[in-house]
Amino acid sequence: MNETKLRGAMGFAMRAGKCIAGDFACERAVKRGGARLVLLDAAASGATQERYFGMCERAGLPCFTVADLGRAIGKDGRMVAAVTDERFAQMIRDAYASDKNAN
Repeated sequence: MNETKLRGAMGFAMRAGKCIAGDFACERAVKRGGARLVLLDAAASGATQERYFGMCERAGLPCFTVADLGRAIGKDGRMVAAVTDERFAQMIRDAYASDKNAN
């Protein structure tokens, strides 16, 4: 299933040290230009989603929602993550697109 590919890519980026998790660290990475992609947990509050979608739109970054993000990256309870490497970001974008096309 393509969701497996997406979750694997997210976990791989985290293990490689190219993904940061947590609200403060991700917001700082987006504002300073270090983020290449932002991932939000689908269960995040509407205010959080609105804030990050707006922030990413202003920064020109893609922002995707993912079910159970914390578990996928190995950090339960985290609602936001930012990928800092362009190759991992591209891998996740490709997996996300193939997952959405399959549904």
